[in-house]
Amino acid sequence: MQWQDQLESILAESTDSARARERQAFDQLAGPWAQSVVLYGAGNLGRKVLSGLRKHNVDPIAFADANPSLDRKRVHGVPVFPPEVAARRFGREAVFVVCVWHPDREHGVQDIIDRLSALGVERVTSFVPLFWKFADAFLPYFFWELPSKLLAGAGRVRRACEALDDDSRSLFVSQLHMRTSANFADAGPLSRLPAYFPTDLFRLHADECFVDCGAFDGDTIREFLFQSGAVFRHIIAFEPDPHNFDRLQSTLNADQHIRGRATVHKAAVGELGGTVRFAATGGDDAAVKADGEVEIECRTLDEVIGKENPTFIKMDIEGSERAALSGGRRTIVSGKPVLAVSIYHQPYDLWDLPLFMQELESDSRLSLRMYWQDGFDLVCFAVPPGRSVNGRT
Repeated sequence: MQWQDQLESILAESTDSARARERQAFDQLAGPWAQSVVLYGAGNLGRKVLSGLRKHNVDPIAFADANPSLDRKRVHGVPVFPPEVAARRFGREAVFVVCVWHPDREHGVQDIIDRLSALGVERVTSFVPLFWKFADAFLPYFFWELPSKLLAGAGRVRRACEALDDDSRSLFVSQLHMRTSANFADAGPLSRLPAYFPTDLFRLHADECFVDCGAFDGDTIREFLFQSGAVFRHIIAFEPDPHNFDRLQSTLNADQHIRGRATVHKAAVGELGGTVRFAATGGDDAAVKADGEVEIECRTLDEVIGKENPTFIKMDIEGSERAALSGGRRTIVSGKPVLAVSIYHQPYDLWDLPLFMQELESDSRLSLRMYWQDGFDLVCFAVPPGRSVNGRT
């Protein structure tokens, strides 16, 4: 089946059908064990699921977790067992809910489901059908949302898919299918090329002015230096998290190739300048949030880099990508830099961000690449004709 047929098959579902499926999916999978839940994974997501279930008067009977330090301990009152032990004790009389998302680059949620099934667990599912059933407690969560809400944007979904290059449309449809069906086996292919630097789309040049929005500890800048052979004009980095910013500065100060050619801003990037609330976790999930515990400076790209003639802008800023693009509209429209934008943090980013990037750079080639299992590190590239490999548009 071609991508057009697959896309139309997904979008053909009625709102009423999608709503019924959302309500029934978990109970159909769980059968008689909907109240007998074992959570696989006692980390952040597992604890989030535990809290949400308790609000709905469902108290899981156990955690299953491969971390030996948790063996036979309790997490918020719930006992933790190794997966093999949990499978023997509860595999026939409970539903196992996988609450590990982002396991590693090569192995995703489906691998865990398959391993639990091989251990004899009769009913096992991901966390997604549970999130659909108790949407008030869990959704939206990253790009997860009720299928009925996602499918309501069918017109924009079609336009975004059509705006992509031929090589990217199948990945787009696979991502849409995963998000509306909770089928992790259909997330689409992983790219084996370096994240943000796909040599099949564009090449770096000697006059590169690289803007890193969400620079974290300098990981992408280190890759940029490697890919460019340290031949470039300027690096401009934005990192608002105080701990990450300190590590970023240490990275830049330690590299002789960067000295004098990098500018670092301890600020978020947004649509308007000012201050914003921020969750400063010190990790790669630090983000602008209304209930964030600190207040930080927010800058716009037009304000900061408008006169720098940026040639390549990368954004991985935990859901603030649309706002940052808006705040850089003038710079992007006039300069037409390569754009590399993460589109997996919000439910509608899969189509809204490519369409907005097309509005800003109507002549650029739009391409998708996925660098991590289960939809993580899904990036949309806008490559102007003059930068596209072999002149492809």
